[in-house]
Amino acid sequence: MRTIQKRLTWTMLLALFVACGSVFGQEQAQLLSFDQAMQMMLKQNPALLRQKEEIRQKEFEMKSKKGLHLPSVSISAQAVAMSDPLHLDLTPVSEAITPLYETLGTYGVFSGVANPDPATSSLMPTLTDELSTQAVRSQLLDAAEEIEMANWDETIQEENFALVSASFLWPIFTGGKIDGANKAADAEFKISKEELRHTEGLLLTELVTRYYGLVLGLQVVDLRTEMLVSMENHYSDAQKLFENGMIARVELLHSEVARNEAERELKKAKRNVEILRTGLNATLAGDSLPVVIPASNLFINPDVAELKAWIDNAKDLNPQLNQIQQKKELVDIKHTIEKNEYLPTIAAMGNYNLVDKDFSPYMPDWMVGVGMRWTLFNGMARKNNLRASETRHNQVAYAEEKANDDLEAYLVKLFHELQMQIEQKDELETTLELAVEYRSSAEKAFNEGFATSTTVVEANTKVMAVKTQRLNVLYQYDVALAYFMQTAGVPEQFIAFSKGECVITETL
Repeated sequence: MRTIQKRLTWTMLLALFVACGSVFGQEQAQLLSFDQAMQMMLKQNPALLRQKEEIRQKEFEMKSKKGLHLPSVSISAQAVAMSDPLHLDLTPVSEAITPLYETLGTYGVFSGVANPDPATSSLMPTLTDELSTQAVRSQLLDAAEEIEMANWDETIQEENFALVSASFLWPIFTGGKIDGANKAADAEFKISKEELRHTEGLLLTELVTRYYGLVLGLQVVDLRTEMLVSMENHYSDAQKLFENGMIARVELLHSEVARNEAERELKKAKRNVEILRTGLNATLAGDSLPVVIPASNLFINPDVAELKAWIDNAKDLNPQLNQIQQKKELVDIKHTIEKNEYLPTIAAMGNYNLVDKDFSPYMPDWMVGVGMRWTLFNGMARKNNLRASETRHNQVAYAEEKANDDLEAYLVKLFHELQMQIEQKDELETTLELAVEYRSSAEKAFNEGFATSTTVVEANTKVMAVKTQRLNVLYQYDVALAYFMQTAGVPEQFIAFSKGECVITETL
């Protein structure tokens, strides 16, 4: 007849085989603490990596909005071909004034022309009428000849030309639109950072659920292994008693059925462990990881501060609340921008021709100026956009109020769940002591012929159930604690709560 100590020894050996030996020769197992798992998740989980890239995107967008205060400088090049050159034909003017010059140069009479000769100008300041007429007629006839010889059809621009020019545009006054764009980009950057914190919190709860779920699954395998060993020992004892005529065959069959049931449950528990391990690898994003063996244990930490302190801190630290507050600020910024649409936009501008080919010489090389654009009416769009932004402000305000109420209610729920699990743990300790004592009495009575196989199986099943409940209580506490820390806005404090003098861990 085997002793309880011998049974526990077999249990521990089989548990070790399940934890490590089942993967021996296939993949090397790796012990991984929860701290290590968390750091691994933070470094390589694709959801976090995507969120970090979004933060970088918002950071660059914020920097780009700051550049709106600076002038924009550009270089443009044009190559133009026209059907005909541009020209200015002044031939009618020539035809109109040529007869006048010819007539005056031939028949005109003039006087009072200044003496051009410095030697005689002092004696005769003005020429005689005859000399004055000759001098003026000569000049008029020369001018008439020049007019006739001149090109009165001037080409202003050739039909083909090319031009390279530099220009700038510098906003001077935009009605607060540039400042609003910068403030909006800063708010969106802060929203993305809070979104990262929220994602980290969600992944922490996922990691706790899967990591400690694997811990629970492995310990359930240990319990099922212990149960199988107990049922095999019971079946062996039942065989000996049946051979000695101390029990009926039905008792032997019952013990065999119990052994087969324990074996089936063990296989089921092992399959469940593989499922849990796959889920954990997905959270860790470690497809190339060896088989993970958790190094941390299920725990309970009864040292949780008063609920009011958690609620007060959560209203400042919860990332979802912070996102709503930033979105509220963003809505206010956009509302201000909508109001400023009624103001004009003023900008300085300039242009300088760098290089040209066959470009009109009559065009200036450079120009600078100031321009204004003021939309006076745009079909009531501004007014309706302003009203729409006011409704968005109200929506965010209501969402903030609802989120605050939900946050407090959820924290109260989780806090009481934590307290409930602590109470359940204490009550199950007493129940377990009674169940173990009852099992010992039932096995002893069966071996002496005073109890049935059913009694022994039920006693072992009860011990198994209580131990499983105790493990599940710790698991539910750990999961609830993770959600509590996430909702409170301090998911990183989970690790601190898993350690310390007040922490109660569970090992088999």
